[in-house]
Amino acid sequence: MDICQNRSWMYNRLMSNRRGYNEAFLKGVDEFVSYACQERNLSNGKIRCPCSKCKNLKFFHFEEVKVHLYKKGFIPRYWYWTCHGESDPDISVDTNPEIFSTQEGHLNRFESMVYDVAGVKYEMDHDQEMDDSPSMDETPNIEAQKFYELLDAAQKPLWPECNNHTELSFVVRFLTIKLEGNMSQRSCDQTLTLMKETHPTSNLIPKDFYRAKKLASKLGLTAKKIDCCVDGCMLFYIDEDMQLKECKFCHKPRFQIQDVGRGKYKEVPIKRMHYLPLILRLKRLYASMSSTPHMRWHHENRREHGVLCHPSDGEAWKHFDKMHPEFACEPRNVRLALCSDGFSPFNNSNPPYSCWSVIVTPYNLPP
Repeated sequence: MDICQNRSWMYNRLMSNRRGYNEAFLKGVDEFVSYACQERNLSNGKIRCPCSKCKNLKFFHFEEVKVHLYKKGFIPRYWYWTCHGESDPDISVDTNPEIFSTQEGHLNRFESMVYDVAGVKYEMDHDQEMDDSPSMDETPNIEAQKFYELLDAAQKPLWPECNNHTELSFVVRFLTIKLEGNMSQRSCDQTLTLMKETHPTSNLIPKDFYRAKKLASKLGLTAKKIDCCVDGCMLFYIDEDMQLKECKFCHKPRFQIQDVGRGKYKEVPIKRMHYLPLILRLKRLYASMSSTPHMRWHHENRREHGVLCHPSDGEAWKHFDKMHPEFACEPRNVRLALCSDGFSPFNNSNPPYSCWSVIVTPYNLPP
């Protein structure tokens, strides 16, 4: 049976004479609260309130949430309790346009992504500010302005009658296609220019790859560029090394030599390392409701002895747990694997690699 039919009680709150609550609704609210109060969904002992006023943006004690639901009912079309730890149905992004639409009173996936970036604390503060109706003349700070711009991009349709994509969803999807298809920047610029010219004049399609990347970079998972010695002796990273013009070990120059007689110019490093900050990405795994439950998978899905389907079933994992019991007793602690295999930067038979990837994998997640 379809889940919408199973949860038809959610939008059948009052009896026909409107003098009381339906028994199925009261029982269903208890079922919902019991599910929402699982440890993985709690934030300081509170849960999100899915009533038609709070719209999953506010956190309250479960008794207060019950009262809100009795008085105001659920937000429209909240059949799947995705903001309370339930998984989305397995639906392809390409075949379901409603995945991007902003239902009234309901966060679409990209709005949820924006709130994940801002964090729970900012989400609650922002919602409280909206309730207090601040003066419209007050200019928001830089972080707030970034949040409002992202939220606006996640809500605005690509053009007035577009029901399939918002500005943010289009950019994220386009950059994914670029990555999977290994498109050049020039190809991206030409494609975006053509799309902008052939769609309605009021469209929000970015003009080029630079503008698309600039919008996506506000989601927070950007890369850092760190200058390094041409021979790999050191990184020009910490404060005292940032001002150096040459390596303090081999004394080779840090920047490319410019033509004599040129005016002002930007110093270009000879060699640079790209670093994806690890802590921000680990925080995001716990900030997003879609990935938070999976961070305990290694603990909650133990296999019987002799069955090996995850590193947690191996002897090395079990030995580590015995050696570090304080770390092992908290299943939310993150276990990481570092891998740099598969690259041969000093192979003489082929041209050497210009980069050497170092990959970090969280082992908390399911296989």
